[in-house]
Amino acid sequence: RQQQWSPSSSSALPYSSLASSDDDNASKTDVTKKRTAHHHHPSPHHSLLSTTIAARPAIVVSKRCFSISRHPDPLVRHGTINTLENDDAEVGGDADGNDNQLLTADDLEFDEDDNAMSRKMNEDSSLLWDDENPVGGGKSGGGDDYSDIFGISSVDDGGDDDEDDEELSEEAKEDAARLAKQKEIQAELDTRTGRLWSDDWIITDEEWMADTSFDDIEEWKPTNATRKSLQSVKVFEKMVGEEMVAGVPTLGEMAQLEGKLPKMLPSHPGHGTPGNYAKFRKRQIKSKLKMAIQLSIHIDLKKILKMESWEEKQEAVDGLFEVIGDRVKEREPVLGKLPDFGNMVENGLEEVLNMVQGKMRGMEKEMKKEMNTKKTKVANDDESSTEKEGSEGVQGEGGSKEYSKEKAEEVVDVMGVSADPPTPIFMDILAAANQLNEQQQSDDTATISPFFAQSNDDGVPNLLYPLKNHHNDGVGRMTEEWQLAANKETKRIMMRDATREIASNVVDAAHCCEGEVEDEKKGAARVLVTGNRGVGKTATLASLVASARLSGHIVVYLPDGDRLRKHGFYIEPCNHRKGLYNLPEIGKEFCEQLLTSHGHDIKALPPATVENMKGFFTEDQIRRLFKRAYKEDESVTEEEVASMTELSLEQLLSVGIESSALSSGCYNTVISILMNQTQKPFTVVMDEFNCYYDHGQYFHMDYDENVRKGVPLNRITIFKPFLDAMGLYPEAAGTDISGGDVEVTTSEEAMMKWGSMIVGTSESRAVRRSFTQSLTDAASNIQSENDGKQNPLHVVEIRRFNNVEVQHTLYNFEITGVGRLRFDKGDTALNPEEVEYLRLVSGGSGQQLLDACMVRL
Repeated sequence: RQQQWSPSSSSALPYSSLASSDDDNASKTDVTKKRTAHHHHPSPHHSLLSTTIAARPAIVVSKRCFSISRHPDPLVRHGTINTLENDDAEVGGDADGNDNQLLTADDLEFDEDDNAMSRKMNEDSSLLWDDENPVGGGKSGGGDDYSDIFGISSVDDGGDDDEDDEELSEEAKEDAARLAKQKEIQAELDTRTGRLWSDDWIITDEEWMADTSFDDIEEWKPTNATRKSLQSVKVFEKMVGEEMVAGVPTLGEMAQLEGKLPKMLPSHPGHGTPGNYAKFRKRQIKSKLKMAIQLSIHIDLKKILKMESWEEKQEAVDGLFEVIGDRVKEREPVLGKLPDFGNMVENGLEEVLNMVQGKMRGMEKEMKKEMNTKKTKVANDDESSTEKEGSEGVQGEGGSKEYSKEKAEEVVDVMGVSADPPTPIFMDILAAANQLNEQQQSDDTATISPFFAQSNDDGVPNLLYPLKNHHNDGVGRMTEEWQLAANKETKRIMMRDATREIASNVVDAAHCCEGEVEDEKKGAARVLVTGNRGVGKTATLASLVASARLSGHIVVYLPDGDRLRKHGFYIEPCNHRKGLYNLPEIGKEFCEQLLTSHGHDIKALPPATVENMKGFFTEDQIRRLFKRAYKEDESVTEEEVASMTELSLEQLLSVGIESSALSSGCYNTVISILMNQTQKPFTVVMDEFNCYYDHGQYFHMDYDENVRKGVPLNRITIFKPFLDAMGLYPEAAGTDISGGDVEVTTSEEAMMKWGSMIVGTSESRAVRRSFTQSLTDAASNIQSENDGKQNPLHVVEIRRFNNVEVQHTLYNFEITGVGRLRFDKGDTALNPEEVEYLRLVSGGSGQQLLDACMVRL
């Protein structure tokens, strides 16, 4: 592809009509002196063809030479200048007898003056490139739009296939280079460590063009989980009949898990208690040093135990003090850089030796007791079996020596190096529900309500009723994991050391898991559960609800305190109790929840008398209550109803469900009876408890004439029994919760006779932090005075996951098919760097750990 150019200034330029209409005069004069016609002839061989216009000059140059300009075309993709593929064509001489010369873009680029093209461009630079003195082509000279300089043909608009091919070829090369660079960068990134995933958010062309559908996606199977995950995760099991069955422990069984669950981490130093964290770090360093000391002297200790003389033992111990520093430094090079490392190691060695000596003495006492027992047994045996007993005695002595050898390892292992470390244990709520269902079918005398053997429409087991999966009314995000899991046959909650501690506090105070309990031993415990957002407070409370119900407790579970404190529909004064207020619609809801979940247990309790009702109803309301209770029973006359003095708790709750005017009184009557009875333990679990101490959302003119102050929730009848039982009156609260003309009932008077009050705070609700902190401080002050009290108060803080809990949570995610661990087949859970990265980005928070497994970070 070539174009011909003539140096003659008198040659006319065809197709000069491409000039601007505003510059018609100029386009007909000077600008025609140095133009050529562009003819594009597509050819597969890119041959050079001359134009059909007569008297064309003979000098042939590259078309791209005219693309050099200070005003580049914005529509042209800028690349290399030399685009001529065939620049070796032979041409004839010009009219003056000069040799033909083929000029390339390289010639123009290096500005060589020994060719005709360069000389001519230098002569006419004022015409083509001089912006200051335009002649015929500038803005002031008018008339030239330089369209042909930028490669625009004025005639042949449809035949530049070769040039298009060249441009496509250049673009393809650039795209290939760019892709190669991307692959190189990606390969370099893949070699780095500590990254979560190596793939990116790019959908390849092959994936776009694939004709796969949703049905073609691989189905999750339980076999996708790795053997390591299946072996590592422990689910609580207990003996049912003759087999071990997974399920939920009772409160007593949970309290016995001490030492089997990993200890919680201390409070984060950035949360206001750096001193506690510093003490923990010191203990951790000492423990690590002692463990390294034991491993370093393990063989030496065995030799020392075999020595008989005291001098030999003392000399061996002195030798240990001389070499222990170097040995421990080899095992712990980082701790070896501590300034007081030498003294710390010597003190640690002394403590380890004292522990070994104490353990050895205890072992000797046990062996002496065993020998005395054997001697007594031999002395009491008949003389007729002397020979037989003698042979057995020899075997027994040999066995005792072998026994002492087995105990040698236990004596030396004072730091528990060879013992299995404690690991988290999961409870399976759904497995427990299925087990209850089987018991109900096989045994009609089951003590647990059949309602707990079922699940709601969202798949949440009724053991946690009324917990539900609602994005507005739901509590926390505990059930979100169950919704996202591929395995719908299990609903697990990880039991932690804090869960065991709460269960232990309840069992110690109530003695509720010891069979028949004397009335003198029956008591109640108060527990406040605190912690940062996402650490598992809701999961802890839910696990305690399931465990308490399986332990035979009647449980009132209020998981959504934030909703209850502001969405009560309407409030009205209580006619019978001055200064108190009713929430009729919430009262109906509470009656329905209690009757639905524990109607089976309530039937066994004694009925409510008129004397019980007088504390919550007027005389007129009591008459209406009895009429409503028997309005559908045609066998009972009105005279008989008027003479009745008792109603069952089931009838009271049924009336409360139907009547808004009587709902609050019915619920309070039933709660009062449950709090004061000792036939069945009664437990109340309330989540988002700090919301009850925030600014009030219920207003009434009877409380404030200007309707500016919210009614405190301890003046609302359905909340008052529980708030009085906890007895927490913080200095900072959103309402006047401890003042006014209403007499505050003390905790000792309001607390249930047998059971527990377990409440938890929330950090995910709009509650002022100072209110939550003040509530925690008030509970801590009462906890410090627990000695000798009948109803002690305990504050339990749920802290972030430790390394073991993070690892086992990921194992459980892989087993149940959660998020990106569903199909990765161990690429995440079995990679220590990925596990550490997830722990880092989540901060040990259960919610954020779930988010990190769902979203690529």
